[in-house]
Amino acid sequence: MQWSCVFSSSSSWPLCVVVCACAAVAAVVAVPVAVVSPPSFRSANLSTTALLSADRYGKTVLAGDEMAVAVQEYADCAVFRVQARTRGYVALGFVDPIAAHSVDVLLFWVDDETGVGHLLDMHGKTDTGLTPEKDVSQDYELLASSQNGSHVSAVFRRAWDTCDEHDDVVFGNDTMRMFWTTSDRDPIDRQYTDALKLGSSWKGSQSFHPRGPKFRPNTDYYKKWDVTMDNMHLKDNIDTLYWCKIFRAPKINMKNHIVGFVPLLHADTQSLIHHMILYECDGGPDSMEKYVTLKGAQCYGNAMPEDWNKCVSPVVTWAMGSDGQFLPDHIGVPIDGRDKYYMLEVHYDNPTFRKVMDNSGVRVFYTGHLRANDAGIMAVGMAVSPMHIVPPRQSTYRTVSLCDKDCTNVIFPERGIKITSVLLHAHLASRQLKLRHVRHDQEMATIAQDGRYDYNYQQARELVKEVTVYPGDELITECVYNTEDRPQLTHGGYSTKQEMCLAFVTYYPRTPLASCFSMTPVPFFFETFGVQQFLDYNMEGVEKIFLKLADSTTKKPPVHAPATHVALPAFDDAKTLDELNQAHISYLMKQPSFTIEDDNEPNLFKDLEIMEPVEFQNKTFQQHLDNLPWEDGLLTRNIENRLNNGKHMTFCRLHNDTLALMMNTYAFPNFTAYREPFNDACVALSNKFQNTALTVQSSYLLILLSTALICIH
Repeated sequence: MQWSCVFSSSSSWPLCVVVCACAAVAAVVAVPVAVVSPPSFRSANLSTTALLSADRYGKTVLAGDEMAVAVQEYADCAVFRVQARTRGYVALGFVDPIAAHSVDVLLFWVDDETGVGHLLDMHGKTDTGLTPEKDVSQDYELLASSQNGSHVSAVFRRAWDTCDEHDDVVFGNDTMRMFWTTSDRDPIDRQYTDALKLGSSWKGSQSFHPRGPKFRPNTDYYKKWDVTMDNMHLKDNIDTLYWCKIFRAPKINMKNHIVGFVPLLHADTQSLIHHMILYECDGGPDSMEKYVTLKGAQCYGNAMPEDWNKCVSPVVTWAMGSDGQFLPDHIGVPIDGRDKYYMLEVHYDNPTFRKVMDNSGVRVFYTGHLRANDAGIMAVGMAVSPMHIVPPRQSTYRTVSLCDKDCTNVIFPERGIKITSVLLHAHLASRQLKLRHVRHDQEMATIAQDGRYDYNYQQARELVKEVTVYPGDELITECVYNTEDRPQLTHGGYSTKQEMCLAFVTYYPRTPLASCFSMTPVPFFFETFGVQQFLDYNMEGVEKIFLKLADSTTKKPPVHAPATHVALPAFDDAKTLDELNQAHISYLMKQPSFTIEDDNEPNLFKDLEIMEPVEFQNKTFQQHLDNLPWEDGLLTRNIENRLNNGKHMTFCRLHNDTLALMMNTYAFPNFTAYREPFNDACVALSNKFQNTALTVQSSYLLILLSTALICIH
């Protein structure tokens, strides 16, 4: 049974609230080690003391000095534990990111005179001027509460789906955003209530995953290895930088298992860290030891030693908003201190051009008590390339990538691999991500998905039930974007203003596979937009350029820095075709960025001038893309469908930085789509909950909702 809770490390008194979300069918965990499915809340038979105990909750939503929240999943509901540094009221607001006009508000306080806890279920809508109202159906149940001289605590529960479709949000598998605020008074004084309505606001917010397990063991028994940057100086003229540093593995004489990690961040630079990945290197002391004392180098740039390109197998993957990850008890990522080296990659996103020094990294936990299975991490998704495009002014635009059946057939063992968790990764325009699974032209159940993706909360999703992927199965990574606020085309790239569509998959048993990516074949891509030939570049030469860019798709991120002019190679009939192509490849690879963010900044498509057809002459390919009538829904959907359902070139890449198979082009598989089980079950708990808060006058209800809604908007 997995517990979730939020608590404050600064106080011995919690404000705890327990909420239950109900489902028609209890989740079942199918793993080699027996796992108990979440019980119903009533069957847990917990005392008030147990409910208020922090160790009963497995998933921390918020852990701060002023406010702490945790949530525990049950088969029929979610239970929240809240503690806050106040003797007044506490307000929580739950917002569906897609339907953000509606706020599901909970108001809680303990009466200073009687010591009785009160809880109100409220709501607000922007189209009514954020006027708070008490829900007709009170769907939160107060389970326990307490208050001392400085803190208030409570536990409450709520059904996953309360049947109150007008006033309550549904708690499911997608990311949920929670707002919170506190007051130093109970909502009793009418004059104070009026003041709150006029000027109050939310004090903070936090995204979280309401459902799904989250393994969080006691780390006291594990060994620790801190992998951090060494006073890395971030300059004030670069907004996107990938920095790499080599590390020697801890001094251990035999195989150990990595069992988890937590990020090591600093308050002054935390907001600048987009992601961190620790790669295992395919190289021993002869090639790697000399780099250990270096402070690092720009990743995959000219200054990075060639030996570092052999560091391609991820063992730790962290992205912003995550508090780390721990593996189930039956798997561990192997680590051997004998002649093993690792590379830490940190992506700095510095849009305000701050000049800072950073020592961020990760704390890796490992043990000599080996687990039953060696685990691995592989990356699947879209090869990072300018050909990954998202049109402007789109409410929804979908892209897909393919990990083909030939790759899985060659690499995966006969009994298949078992996936235990997935980290879905994209950038600012992404709204929905999904990792799909196809077997013999039949789509299986979705492995992982988030219909309300939050760029600022990229926590790995630990699966309730492990998914087996057999040789010959195919994996499809799908992303849906919203660019309604973008007047220009968005390209794939490494800057956060560009886009990605990736999934980092933790699985066992470990295989030699490091990544499985795809991209649109170059000729097929340009044919989609009606382009037949470029000036000074034949299509074969253009294809070579893009294949070099995609050769290491999690690599070669250029520095996003002020542009420097590079002379374009002159066309010379005396040169051989291959020499000419290589000259242009060299030229284009020197460009500082491939982002389309500044008209003065060079990018690949601006250097491709169209020669055929005649009607497109005297335009660069970027100008051609910019001039397309993307507001024409039929045109945009046709392009979307052709790129998604047409041809895909795949890359099946091994730990030693070689391809298991030659690059090949596949038609997107034709399969019967999986139909999610229809579950219309909801639980109206109003008639079951005995809630003392129901007797409170409705005028008091306005306090919390006003506060929550005004802050959100």
